[in-house]
Amino acid sequence: MLVSGACGTVHDDEITVYAAASLRGAFTEIARAFEETRSHARVVLNFAGSQVLRAQIERGAPADVFASADEIHAQQLEADGLLAASPRAFAENALALAAPADNQPGLAHLEDLTAPEVRLVMGVADVPVGRYARAALERYAAARGRDEFVGAVLDNVVSFETNARLVAAKLELGVVDAGFVYRTDVLASDGALVEIPLPPAAAITAPYAMAVTRRASGDADATAFTDFVHSPDGQRILAAHGFQTLGRGS
Repeated sequence: MLVSGACGTVHDDEITVYAAASLRGAFTEIARAFEETRSHARVVLNFAGSQVLRAQIERGAPADVFASADEIHAQQLEADGLLAASPRAFAENALALAAPADNQPGLAHLEDLTAPEVRLVMGVADVPVGRYARAALERYAAARGRDEFVGAVLDNVVSFETNARLVAAKLELGVVDAGFVYRTDVLASDGALVEIPLPPAAAITAPYAMAVTRRASGDADATAFTDFVHSPDGQRILAAHGFQTLGRGS
């Protein structure tokens, strides 16, 4: 879905930003703040799973900026020669195990996910939130010497989704008992979700990376947008939405 800052007005420049679904709240606010600093430009936002956005860019989609929920998809676009510069990390998120607010099964620990009646939702393997979730399960299993643990959890997954917001939506609807999202998704749920603490062995920090695409190489507005995200104002907005900022304001 495209979200435009324009309100029926024709502007000299549009910056099309392809951003991970988990950035929806933060980047919508960042886009508005950026437009206030550059009145001739408007930001068009396209949110989806990072792997979906990467595939669209590889097929020639008109993206000017790519903001990924991991570094891998951005690095692959760079390797393919589709970015104007190397991707830069601009924030971090944290993997979270979440449940609907009523938490009817009474889930309290990662181990509870292996109970046969528990219904789980996860991201598909190639979406960052899905890959992070699998990494968390594998780390925990290795730390506990539980070779069977990952398979037991995956056996309880009833739905695999293509981005973190779709995972959160299933949880908010109450059609599943638990799922792996980002901490920012829990915060954005306005109390509809609760976080189940992950043990240290399963803790995952998710770096987010961004770059101007080759299509927008030399575009001052696209570069200005990425600079704004890294600026103190952009970082404050990210922090307000629950992201961990990197202290690299410029």
